[in-house]
Amino acid sequence: MLFELLTAKYPGMRLWLTQRLCALSMALGLLLFWLRVWWLAPADHAGWVAVFSPWWWRLLSVWFFICMLMHAWLGVRDVLRDYVANLRCRSVLQWLVNLAVAGNALAILWILFGMK
Repeated sequence: MLFELLTAKYPGMRLWLTQRLCALSMALGLLLFWLRVWWLAPADHAGWVAVFSPWWWRLLSVWFFICMLMHAWLGVRDVLRDYVANLRCRSVLQWLVNLAVAGNALAILWILFGMK
């Protein structure tokens, strides 16, 4: 039954499931972040750098932010499809959202992997 819902016959179900899985992934990532901050207890800038210094934590952080951006992109896309009737206006707004998501993704990568 689940596999039938995820076929091309129901394209909205894949997007719905993707958004829900992104939310679940973000919730787990946030829990891990809280546990890591509680365990390391950073008190200054050097402490916070130590929180994000391991390569595996940076990859988990990138995964969290990819999920967050995908979750937000899908949500805004659905809102635009539901409430903006003018196709030209909707496409311009979606283009701006895509640009903002791409800019945020680049900023996240620069912050996480550009720090020394």
